[in-house]
Amino acid sequence: MRNRTKSVLESIVIAAILLVLAQTFLEDFAVLIGWSWNIRKILLFTGFFFDLFFTGEFLARLYTSVYNGRSARYFFAERGWVDLLASIPLLLLSSGPAVLALLTGGAAVFALGGMLNVLKVVKAVRIARILRLLRVLKLFKQIKYTNSIMAQRHVAKITAMTVSLFVMLLFGGSLVVSMLGLPSVDQVIADRHSQTVERIVSEMPAESREARNWLAEMTDSSDLLLVKRDGTTLFSRFDNRYYTELFGPSDYQYIPREGYDFFFDMRTLGAIQSKDNLIFFVIIVVFVLFLLIYYSPHFALTVTDPIQVMRKGIEDDSYNLEVRIPGRYEDDDVYRLADAYNRVFLPMKDRSRGTTEARSSLLDFDDVKGLLDGE
Repeated sequence: MRNRTKSVLESIVIAAILLVLAQTFLEDFAVLIGWSWNIRKILLFTGFFFDLFFTGEFLARLYTSVYNGRSARYFFAERGWVDLLASIPLLLLSSGPAVLALLTGGAAVFALGGMLNVLKVVKAVRIARILRLLRVLKLFKQIKYTNSIMAQRHVAKITAMTVSLFVMLLFGGSLVVSMLGLPSVDQVIADRHSQTVERIVSEMPAESREARNWLAEMTDSSDLLLVKRDGTTLFSRFDNRYYTELFGPSDYQYIPREGYDFFFDMRTLGAIQSKDNLIFFVIIVVFVLFLLIYYSPHFALTVTDPIQVMRKGIEDDSYNLEVRIPGRYEDDDVYRLADAYNRVFLPMKDRSRGTTEARSSLLDFDDVKGLLDGE
């Protein structure tokens, strides 16, 4: 009963892993394509609940491992650190702040001010969600030769190390760019918006009708969405229905200046960031699938399969299958051992077994004496 419950829970976790990968892709894809805000909001809340679920799962596994005195084994040998990276940081630094901004009507975003720059950098940690794919290795047990524990551990370790290094390089690069003050796309867009604000404040006519005409002419190619002066709308690129359907709190920038309220379109920046995220996502998925589908069977065939044949031949007296040695791998250590197994051990095993069978087939003196006495 306990094993069945554990199996059901593992199946639920695997299903959640696959679903959260789809959600991660769709969340960025929706921004890139320009889906409605209602759909993107659903995806955002879904991501938050997934992060909450995996955080709870990690804490439960950690508690169980500590309680059983095997916390070090869980965290390192069983890759609990992957569970950690794919849960708590995402909840605290990505989906959590985003949901908080939604629940406060975007006020939290505006109140953060300069902290937005930090959050934009930290948002790079979202790519760590792809690390959850490493835990789906058990799905590939159905593929021939990948049910070896050693093969699974080896492939999982090299995959985790490589993907983690890739994610850390992306995250570290973002931090370096931020700390060095190097120009970035978001900074270029922010500077352009500031220049637009300064020009409007200094050059726009005071009379409302002239101001509206002047704004309509000078904002044809800008990101300016809305301009208000003392609560009165002087310019609006779209109607309220359009804003309601397609804009969320992170899709625009609000700049107050000298009695004016300026709102700028930030969807271009969001699309650029989402495109980069999708590129990284696809690169990592292709790499992981390559390791699972190609390298894992290759490792099993060239390492664990010959070892299993030799182990079975040593343990089972009736098993005499030779290890097949591919010509291109004959100089590998494992196949040099296999060659010795084929040439030395198996013939010796046959001779030993033949001697034993011959001895068992001979009549013992006591048996002969018994036959004679019987006569």
